[in-house]
Order: sequence, then C-alpha cells, then structure tokens
Amino acid sequence: MEGTVQFVQTTRGNDKIFRVLQYSLRYFIAKGLTCRQISSLEHHITLARKIARTTRDFEYFQKGLVAIGNPDKIEAVGRTVAAFGKCCWLLTDHIDLLYRIGVMSSKSGSPVSKWSKISNWLWLLGYLGSILLYLRQLSIVEDQILEAQRTFIGNGLAESINEEETDVQVVELDKLKELRSSIWVDVIRELLDCGIPAGSLGLMSMSSGSFAGVLSSCVGAYQVNKSL
Repeated sequence: MEGTVQFVQTTRGNDKIFRVLQYSLRYFIAKGLTCRQISSLEHHITLARKIARTTRDFEYFQKGLVAIGNPDKIEAVGRTVAAFGKCCWLLTDHIDLLYRIGVMSSKSGSPVSKWSKISNWLWLLGYLGSILLYLRQLSIVEDQILEAQRTFIGNGLAESINEEETDVQVVELDKLKELRSSIWVDVIRELLDCGIPAGSLGLMSMSSGSFAGVLSSCVGAYQVNKSL
C-alpha cells in the first residue's frame, strides 16, 4: 500500500496512470465503443500531457549532444537518433498543438495533419533509435556475463581461490543477469511504444496501436514502481 501511494505521488507515476487511461480511451474510440464524454476525456488528457512535456525537447537535445561523443559507435548512433528524434518529435508536436488550440493559423487551411504526420514519423524514429541502443547494451552485457562465467569457472578450479572471493563473483554475476533482464524490459516497452505512432501513420490499425500504448504504459508503470 505504501509503495502504491509513493508511486501515485511521483510525477512519473502520475504520468503513467494518465497514459494508461489515455490509450485505453483511444482504444475504445478506435473500436467504436465511444460517446461524447469519452472522446472529450481522451482529448483533454492528451492535451494536458502535451502541455506537460513542453520543455522536454531541451532535455533530449542535451542528451543528443552528449551522445555524439560516445566512444562506442553503435551506442552513439542509437543514443543520438533516439535523443534528436524525440527532440524533433516534441518540437513538431508543440507546433501541432499550437495550431490545434488556435494560437497559430494558416491561410492555406489547417496544417494540423501535416505537422501531426511529421511528428509521428520523428516519434517512431526516436523509438527505433532507443531499440538500437538497448540491443547494443544487451550485447555488451551478454559479453560481460560470459566473461564473468569463464572467470568464475576458472577460479573454481583454482585451489588458491577463497570463499569470500567466490561470493563476490556470484553477486556480480547476479547483478549482470538482473541488468540483462531490465534491458529486455526496456526493449519490449520501446517495441510496444512503436505501435502508437505506427497506428497514427496507418502502418497498423489505430486500435492495435492504442492497445500497444496501453501495454507499454503498464510496462513503464511497473518500471517506475520498481525503481522507487
């Protein structure tokens, strides 16, 4: 109970709860199980979440600049694509929002759909960059686990190894395996998240994309709650 209260009190926890609700409502709307109140609620939650992340593009921009100097080229590409993709996604999403609420207008008609489409492609690109990053991290951790297992087996055959050193090696190996599991959860979350922009772009059905958003939000909520 205490953990649940702590989860709800955090900004990230609150966002995950509203994200689950947002994509659940969007799923019902896509399936035709809707009414005016449900559509209105989904619209306002989406709008509130858009406003809440208005400054996060600067955070992603800074991460992108840092990622460029990463000595691991594959990881550098993943981090850079993920950071700048999500940065540009948020920037175009802000422009789309300004048109939607009437702050900006165009004489040639509403450009909302154009900016929305660009935003979703950049959003998808950001997720693909994150997946590349996590797969690279998985590869590195797998190599570390294999090396740790070889060392553990080698030391087990050596007469000079003591029990305390063995316990330390076991703990280190368990930590690496736990890290591997954590990264796999990240990969699954990002793959599910890809369904959200993919559904908006017509690469898959809107209902499937929304359902993927519900699942990814639940995974994200689990990760936030676990980190508390």
